[in-house]
Amino acid sequence: MSPGRIVELLIRHWMLVTVSCAGVIVVMILVMLLWTIRSKKTGAKPKAESPDDKDGSEGIGGADYKLITEKILQLGGKTRSVLFAATGFNCLPITIPVNVAIQLAGQKKRCLLIDLDLKRDAVAKAFNLVDKPDPEDLRPKPYKTPFENLLVWPAHNFTKTKQMNVKPLVQAAVGKFDLVLINAPYLEGSPDRMQIVSAAQCGIIFTQNSTQATRLTELMKTTQCKLISNIQAAVEKS
Repeated sequence: MSPGRIVELLIRHWMLVTVSCAGVIVVMILVMLLWTIRSKKTGAKPKAESPDDKDGSEGIGGADYKLITEKILQLGGKTRSVLFAATGFNCLPITIPVNVAIQLAGQKKRCLLIDLDLKRDAVAKAFNLVDKPDPEDLRPKPYKTPFENLLVWPAHNFTKTKQMNVKPLVQAAVGKFDLVLINAPYLEGSPDRMQIVSAAQCGIIFTQNSTQATRLTELMKTTQCKLISNIQAAVEKS
């Protein structure tokens, strides 16, 4: 077909050509818009929810150890005991208190992590602690860790003595440590929950829904333990 014939056909069917080109352009624009929207959704970062949210939780992952650490450091030197509380370890995996304690120790804060996970002895397992009792002194003691400034009080210290003496323990520890963290992943179901809550000056609750948040908040209101944060924890395996 000659160039002249092609030009003649284009002139004769100019509207069809114009509509077809316009359709291609529209399709391309729609594809670009859809790609942009999808990119924004997949790359979106969690953000803090407003105070009007019904469960009052902050839209951050429980694995955001740095943010939790900063919250504790902002409390100042007068607040030395902090409770980490939940209704189960699916809301408060051991990775959270362990990593926060490590970061606090890295900030030159002498820190004691007390574990109340009596079911799993989770802190001892996290640090691979080997129990070597002193035959001359069988009293429970804190264990050193590979991290400078960080000692831990494993859950088996409580099971050995068969006493949940967490309140006097915390009271004694705050005189020797800059910060005492209390890991209580099963707080609501513990028969010693009132003693545990009253042992701390403030607390952070880790929840997955408004029902859990309400129950833990009401429990803390019965003592002088101040609730400083409700964290919507990501589900992790520990």
